[in-house]
Amino acid sequence: MSDPQLHDRLFLLDGSSLAFRAFFALPESISTQAGQPTNALFGLSSMLLKLVAEYRPACIVCAWDTREPTFRDELYDQYKAQRPSMPDALSAQWELLPELMEGFGVVNLVKPGYEADDILGTLAEEAKRQGVRSVVVTGDRDAMQIVDDDIWVMSTGRGVTDVKIYTPAAVLERFGVTPAQIPDYIGLKGDTSDNIPGVPGIGEKTAAQLLQQFGSMEAMYERLDEVKSDKRRALLKDHEDVARLSKRLATMVLDVPLEEDLGAIVDRCDYRVPVADVEDLFRRYEFTSL
Repeated sequence: MSDPQLHDRLFLLDGSSLAFRAFFALPESISTQAGQPTNALFGLSSMLLKLVAEYRPACIVCAWDTREPTFRDELYDQYKAQRPSMPDALSAQWELLPELMEGFGVVNLVKPGYEADDILGTLAEEAKRQGVRSVVVTGDRDAMQIVDDDIWVMSTGRGVTDVKIYTPAAVLERFGVTPAQIPDYIGLKGDTSDNIPGVPGIGEKTAAQLLQQFGSMEAMYERLDEVKSDKRRALLKDHEDVARLSKRLATMVLDVPLEEDLGAIVDRCDYRVPVADVEDLFRRYEFTSL
């Protein structure tokens, strides 16, 4: 059921995150008669159709990761190092994905040195300054840190059409910390998906308890003697540098220097599906069911 509170917002899509989820959620056998793999393209198309029909966005922008190293790779050379290389079938679709977005009338943004989340956070903050509410659509938990009354996160679960909406209250309920504490939370517990180390022995529950007690990682280290468990206190002390680095890796950049005029993008928010272009795309990729 569509939530009217989500209507007429600026929708900000993490294209890279959504593309990977679409690819792994759908069979690789989805392809054109000529053999072009299309499962990620099909998944994103389905998501866009659902998004438009149910949420009636005022505008849609999609940000993409670059394949070049980012500032996080320079901070920590093991950042995301555990991830396998992109599957060939997804690589064969990768350059077509931004074209698909363009066919839907979606604005694509990319900035070397930064991740998609950073771009989306920057745009969400700019929109808020102009009085425009936004929804960030992503499978990455890092984005929870920018959630507030004007910026919500639509988190994709199985595939890309099963979603959960995160408001400030929902973030607190799910993680036990406020949105502003998410970088501290990840800094303490780590994040296996991004290979952020965190503090050994500190899991989700303990990280949330520490932040409920101290408020922030910095305050915790200033009052480390108040940590009751000797073992836990020793772990935190021995891994302080790693914890602080992990928090920095998990902190989104909200002032990415984009060449695009973000104000102009927000100002022209009046989204309409370019039906003829979308039909051409579906014929090209043989999406007869869509």
